[in-house]
Amino acid sequence: MRFTKLTRSCLVLASAGVLGLVAAAEPLTGGKAEPKETSGTGLFVSYLDGTLTIKGKAGQQVYLRVGENYKTYQNNEVGPGSKLVPTVQALSGMKLDGPIASLSRVLPGSLVRVDVEAHEILFGLDYRVIGKFVSYTDGKLELLAADAPPGFVAKPTGKLKLAIDADTPVLESVSGGDLKYAGLAGKVLKNAEAGAEITARSEYDPEVIQVIEIGVPKRRMERYIGQTRGPVRGTFVSFKDGVLRVLGKGVNSFAENEYERLIAQRIGTNIPIVESIDGSEYRPATIDSLSTLKEGAIVTIRKVQDVILEIQIGTPKKK
Repeated sequence: MRFTKLTRSCLVLASAGVLGLVAAAEPLTGGKAEPKETSGTGLFVSYLDGTLTIKGKAGQQVYLRVGENYKTYQNNEVGPGSKLVPTVQALSGMKLDGPIASLSRVLPGSLVRVDVEAHEILFGLDYRVIGKFVSYTDGKLELLAADAPPGFVAKPTGKLKLAIDADTPVLESVSGGDLKYAGLAGKVLKNAEAGAEITARSEYDPEVIQVIEIGVPKRRMERYIGQTRGPVRGTFVSFKDGVLRVLGKGVNSFAENEYERLIAQRIGTNIPIVESIDGSEYRPATIDSLSTLKEGAIVTIRKVQDVILEIQIGTPKKK
């Protein structure tokens, strides 16, 4: 069969068109389909060319093509609710409006929650749920979500139920005073008053609430991204004028790559101190033990948020 020049040209163009369609249908991942993205929570790692990376408890999660197609909300760090902010501006680390300068931008270590179904991103210092106390029964804390102030969006809303372990520490502020340790959730929440203002917090895992706050303190210690709010452990440096200085870092798993730094905490005379001598079990000690402690000794500061629960000197041998 003979083909005219026109017929041959049409065949070439048709073939090229088919190849083009095949090429267009081929994913840009070496012939492999991109893995399905799932909602997740973790600490902010990076945002580059539309790719958002966070580090959750199961490892890193990567979200592609993230831009203004997502609605992004910044936590109100002094009360309930969140504020809608430009996604690219926020994830690029630009300074945003906010009452706490150290928390007004996304930095490595900021907590980020990504909802791929709703195309929403929420970020802030930590995961927190704020509401009015309704009840605590069989490990379930029921709250009525707090209303958000003007300019903020309430997230979440309505009645809420949270799983709260009985051994979860509870801090309480009375009449706006400083937060103080009140006891464990299993006992304290059973006696909480209906309508009491409750804040449930977790440093990085929404499924595990680490501390309950009752009431709202008028003042707090300085807060910043990357701050270790749980127990810290390190080597003793000094104890002078009621200030304990330790060269150490956080104990939790998310702090494993954290740099050691000088940590200074004021230690009141009412804070329990225990000591392990030569690997023995912890036994009660006095504040004088800190005055005579040798530099380099292991010290653990057990604390929740701003509140120190106990000072541990030495480490018992594992049985």
